[in-house]
Amino acid sequence: MAVFLLSGGAAAAQGNSPIQLRGVIDQEKDKDKEKISPTQLRRYIDQQVGGIEKLKVPARDEDLPKAQLPDGSDASGDPRFKTTEAKRYLGKQIFHDPVRTVRIDPAFGGVLATKQTGSCGTCHQGESASKAGTLLNFSVGGEGRSYTDAKGTFIPRRRPQMDILPKLRDTPLFPGDALVDELPTLTDVYAIAGAAGPFRGRKLPDPGALLRTGRLDALDSVARNAPGVLGAAFNNRVLLGGLAGEPDSSPGGLNPFNFPAQESVALLLLDAHRMLSDDHSKTGLGTESAVLQKFATYRKLFRDAFPEEAAQADATSNLDVLINDLTILRATATFMRTAVTRDTPFDRFLAGDNRALTSKQLRGAKLFFTKADKGGAGCFTCHSGPMLNKQVNDPDVAGVGKFVEENFFNLGLGDHPIQALNRQARKDPNFLDDGRRDVTGNDDDIYKFRVVTMRQLKDARFFFHNGSFTSVRDVVQYFNAGVPQNAQSGAASTLSTRFTNPRGTGSPRGLGLRDDQVDEITDFLENGLYDPAFVRFVPGSPTRPLQLTEPDFMYSVYRPDLAALGAIDGRTAGGLPPDNNDPLSRRDMGLEFLDVTAQVGIALIESHHLGDRQEDVYQITNNSSSIVDTHLLMVVKGLPDRIEMENASGITNTGEPYRRVFLANGVLLPGQSIVKALLFEREHHAPPVKYTLSLLSGQGNP
Repeated sequence: MAVFLLSGGAAAAQGNSPIQLRGVIDQEKDKDKEKISPTQLRRYIDQQVGGIEKLKVPARDEDLPKAQLPDGSDASGDPRFKTTEAKRYLGKQIFHDPVRTVRIDPAFGGVLATKQTGSCGTCHQGESASKAGTLLNFSVGGEGRSYTDAKGTFIPRRRPQMDILPKLRDTPLFPGDALVDELPTLTDVYAIAGAAGPFRGRKLPDPGALLRTGRLDALDSVARNAPGVLGAAFNNRVLLGGLAGEPDSSPGGLNPFNFPAQESVALLLLDAHRMLSDDHSKTGLGTESAVLQKFATYRKLFRDAFPEEAAQADATSNLDVLINDLTILRATATFMRTAVTRDTPFDRFLAGDNRALTSKQLRGAKLFFTKADKGGAGCFTCHSGPMLNKQVNDPDVAGVGKFVEENFFNLGLGDHPIQALNRQARKDPNFLDDGRRDVTGNDDDIYKFRVVTMRQLKDARFFFHNGSFTSVRDVVQYFNAGVPQNAQSGAASTLSTRFTNPRGTGSPRGLGLRDDQVDEITDFLENGLYDPAFVRFVPGSPTRPLQLTEPDFMYSVYRPDLAALGAIDGRTAGGLPPDNNDPLSRRDMGLEFLDVTAQVGIALIESHHLGDRQEDVYQITNNSSSIVDTHLLMVVKGLPDRIEMENASGITNTGEPYRRVFLANGVLLPGQSIVKALLFEREHHAPPVKYTLSLLSGQGNP
């Protein structure tokens, strides 16, 4: 051990970084661990899954799985579902453009001030593994996107926009209830049928008039953890209950055009999230297609993506033929199909890179691909294929998949908090989310939910349909224990023995893994399956970010044709900020700032002088009833020449120094105080330090 410490000290003296030293220490800890040959592990995985090629993501978008109809038949020959770069680019733009959320109907509780404030990208962020990153997911009617702490950590944050939404009740129904949400987005209330899913309006017997609907109330909320978009192409059913891609004839089916899962989910989302075309008179804005038609940028993008429809539109002088709900959803589906990661350490390992995975991750991968009754975790039995989201014996494991019901499991979980709104609407205090049964109507499917991808879990933040787990390790430990979380779903006959007794009938509960093995699987899942290029633009990477990044919206550089038509760098093709367009989100993105000087009390509590240096210490108190959000910028105005602010974070565009304060949890609550200091240095014979202080809320540089 002394020799190791000495060699470590020598390495440090030679300039090794702390990160490198940690790597040396980790290697030392690994000395007593099983040594796994990457080459031998590849051979082992190849045997376990029936061919390692089944785990590889196609390098080209055109080679991703082709469309499959709900009955399992091949639809790859249908030109409507063909993947092209023009359709992908258009789909990405409209996915992130709030300009489309115009279906706001006050008759059902909609608040007109919320129009054009949300998008698909609101709840599907690249930084959050293509999910929302928050337990409570809000689109239209919500505010905020994220903030960063002093370390630069991305922290998702979105909440109801309380200053414009009407209060509906006095008593909270669930933790975090802001008292302004009536129904989850996919819940309708009919005169005869009562509370049900939106499919009920198209099924017999007649449910009666639609009285209330979560699709059009004031706050667009989801009563499950937002599902990820990543790997959408590799699914024959999408959404956690499998509604998207289900035949319309199913009891809970809602697929009138017999679309593949990707087009089906795009249609469902248009309807659920205030975008599907509606009566012009109700919105004052027109339909989403009418809005998109106003922009020369979108007219060009639709022409590029749909040349046949463009020719028909020209022949009939009718732009509706080109830009309509169906072409919108087809472009959206194309973008979702191409949302994949291709450059994780595991992908490089599969390609033959023996250094791609660490020793710990290699051990985690071996546990992942070893059956539970053989001492492993058996994850691969349900998580195979390129997206690690299918049964290992699926005949089309590398494609869309042939198995359907085999991909749904009851893991003994409880409800998402927002399901409390469903219990109230149904007048059933014991209601528990049915899961797959809500779609199939089959009691054998109760409490079952879809197997999801294992990629990008590091950024997912909330796990399972109810969002009750907040770390990958906790999820692994849940499977390791094999004990249901919820008594009701845990007592159902559908509870999976793969969860409770994965080592076989009569064996002890769970996987029986040691803590160090749980850590190894966690490391493999978090880091071995993580691709930074899905989050941010990485030149040369085969993976494209989910978010709009430089190649997408720096039009002056990458798309001068769109710039010539009025596209603004850093904005969507519709001219709005990407994803969200509420004031807090714009501050989160650094697009604007809110002067909160009058909202807070600023008290100079100490001033210290040491030669030419001066420290002024302030207590800042939120004296208002509103939250001060995001970063707080202390802007020093009127500072005399020859005096420098030493701890300035930057200079405003008008030349004033400011200090950026990272608020705890991104907020300064009403009545809350913080103490912060400003440091100044005077040149010799400079005038006294005098200035006025103003406070701004927002990120970026003012």
